[in-house]
Amino acid sequence: MLWRILVSTDDGFPRKLLKQSMKERIAYFDNYTMAHPNLLKAANELMETIEEPAGASIVFVLGPTGVGKSTLLRRVSQKIIEAYQPKLKEDKGCIPIAGTEAAAPEIGNFDWKDFYIRSLEALKDPFIEKRKHTPFIHQVNRINPRETKLKLRLLLEETLRQRKPAAFYVDEAQNLGKVISGRKLQEQTDCIKSLSNLTGVQFVLVGTYELLLLRNLSAQLCRRSSEIHFPRYQAEADEDKQVFRNVVHTFQKHLPLEEEPELLDIWDFCYERSIGCVGILKDWLVRTLAGVFKKQGRKAKLTHQDLEHHAWSLDQCAVMLREAREGEEKLKGSTTETDFRRALGLEIQAKQKKVKAETGKKAKKQVGKPLPQRRAVGEVEDAG
Repeated sequence: MLWRILVSTDDGFPRKLLKQSMKERIAYFDNYTMAHPNLLKAANELMETIEEPAGASIVFVLGPTGVGKSTLLRRVSQKIIEAYQPKLKEDKGCIPIAGTEAAAPEIGNFDWKDFYIRSLEALKDPFIEKRKHTPFIHQVNRINPRETKLKLRLLLEETLRQRKPAAFYVDEAQNLGKVISGRKLQEQTDCIKSLSNLTGVQFVLVGTYELLLLRNLSAQLCRRSSEIHFPRYQAEADEDKQVFRNVVHTFQKHLPLEEEPELLDIWDFCYERSIGCVGILKDWLVRTLAGVFKKQGRKAKLTHQDLEHHAWSLDQCAVMLREAREGEEKLKGSTTETDFRRALGLEIQAKQKKVKAETGKKAKKQVGKPLPQRRAVGEVEDAG
């Protein structure tokens, strides 16, 4: 595996970038993505699930904040669009894949009306597209009260049928769980499952480990859903540690600076302030690059002190690490195989079989000796 090689063979950024503006150089690095192992694994699993859903209405994609879930969605979307090119020539109205972000409610319960409108905009519904060109105040007046949630829901169902996307994704999907009443939690996922069943479109819910709240709310949901874990890199695992060092080295080579910084020498500091999440590391490096350009100009150099200045504080990193670890533990689950088999009755049957095997063996018959049998009352043995 190439990722086992510590020193990357990547040539880095195009040298002509050094002649371009600082803004263009920052944009280059901001848009640069890296196909690291955890991203590739999650992307391949998601592609396979979308292509062969096997009855799954909902796919849960879980991971810590900053692991790179948005990059994952972009990568998968690109692959699906490429695969749909022949179909698009025949069906101009088809949209290969679409999605939206689940907005957190300002107060109270998740706003389904807002979700329907955002989803219709993502699917380029003509009714919504037309409204986008009207003044905002008229938009509000037209949405309320005529366009009820039911009307928008039916419109979304019809649009999904017409657009025929391979999948519809919902980013930041943990916000679906923001409801006042615990009873409403199941209603949230039931609504998504119903949309999928009625339209034949698979829904991909992408979010943090908070999504675990919605994952196992009912037996029907468990049967009609699948799960993909997009983890961070763990320093305790030698292979993960080596991969992360290579990630740092690759980023180092793509920072569009005249003098390449020695990030690999401080890879452990990079790990410490990113908790092993490539997305957090990337955001941190973008902030640092912009900072050194602003302070030093076109010939800027990036040092350990610059990284430290733009890093998240230890307290902030501790919060991110705690949430990541708690999510990882919850993902493992609390049900053991022994407890589950006992609940099924399989452990009792196994014990019964074992007891029967040990005590229920028939005694070997001795030659010339009759087997024990009950005799009738008053019967006299023939001494003959």
